[in-house]
Amino acid sequence: MSTTPQMGQPAQQYPSTSPYQQQSFGGMGGGMGGGMGGGSLEQLQQLGQQQPYQQLLQQMTPQQDQQAQQAEQQVQQQLQQVALAAVQQLVQQVQAQALASGVANGFIDIVHPLQGQPHQIFLRINNQFRVLNNPNPQVHQQIQQAFAFGHQVVGIWDTQSPNVLRSVRIQRL
Repeated sequence: MSTTPQMGQPAQQYPSTSPYQQQSFGGMGGGMGGGMGGGSLEQLQQLGQQQPYQQLLQQMTPQQDQQAQQAEQQVQQQLQQVALAAVQQLVQQVQAQALASGVANGFIDIVHPLQGQPHQIFLRINNQFRVLNNPNPQVHQQIQQAFAFGHQVVGIWDTQSPNVLRSVRIQRL
């Protein structure tokens, strides 16, 4: 309990019915500022935590909260299904690709392709030419040097499109 004297009046004692300190509500000084909403945000939050107000809040918001949670769960489930389907499809594609390789014993270098045509290097592997499309300048130079110095050039291709090289590996022995 607290006592607050008010402008020349004797202090009165009020029984405490709330968990907050009592404040004076009259006079010119403190209190609620003449009843014009002077309560603090903290006091309002504390008030909202009292049981009767909590019950009101729970009655008002559970439907909206439940609906939002259900919608979020549905979206998460759909995302998981899409991700799983994508992974499964990718695994099937990778499993369907069988790679093969062989050592090249010659090459044809298209130094200046026709306008609109890609840069290409053809490697002769097992007496069949296989093409490497758009090699970067470094790979281009490494293949030329490998043949010049007698290193092995290994071509790797997908068996479903055996004429197109997927990768080239140079082995310096």
